[in-house]
Amino acid sequence: MKLLCHIIFALILPTLVWAKSLSGKVIAISSGDSITILSDEEIIYKIRLANIDAPELKQPFGRQALNFTHDLAMDLRVRVNYQKKDYHNRVIGDVVLPSGKLLNEEVVKFGYAWHYRVKRPPSPVLSNLEYLAWKNKLGLWVQDKPTPPWEFRRGNDIPLPPSKPEYTDYDEIFSYGILGNPKSQIYYWPACRDYPSDQKGLILFGSKLDAETLGFRNSQSCPQ
Repeated sequence: MKLLCHIIFALILPTLVWAKSLSGKVIAISSGDSITILSDEEIIYKIRLANIDAPELKQPFGRQALNFTHDLAMDLRVRVNYQKKDYHNRVIGDVVLPSGKLLNEEVVKFGYAWHYRVKRPPSPVLSNLEYLAWKNKLGLWVQDKPTPPWEFRRGNDIPLPPSKPEYTDYDEIFSYGILGNPKSQIYYWPACRDYPSDQKGLILFGSKLDAETLGFRNSQSCPQ
């Protein structure tokens, strides 16, 4: 029980504390969840909004999501609180608008993105905002069965699980399918012979190292 509490604390802590921050002017919007800023040091950063997933541009409401984010953030000076970058060298973080509101939350609140539940435990704020947007049929939720962008992006081939966080494509975390059992402290990915069919209570990881840092070890049925 004590070990399980340590694991849960380690998973919750990153959602509460941001290790780094940068500030700058928004100079481009590439999608509802992706912006580019010119920092105060005159360095260009691509920013991927953490814990949300907006429709791809080729999906219904993809362009509307882009326009919504453009109207909220373009040409404004923002602060980005973050912990890491991904394989594409994108900063993954929360974008704080001049008003103090989080751009991440605003996009979900008005129905232009899903809560991207790749962090455990899921954000109760984003979960509630998504529910209210769905309930009130805002934005993309006017559709009967909108396709989540992570499903839209999913190909026929399962990508290899990244060994380190810096090799992780943030948009593909669900596709990697790295799951850990907190009771056995064993983790799996889809190529493992004993990959669990029932994923209730399992923890989703972005890379093997993320799991191993918390004391998980890979299943012996997994390819070596």
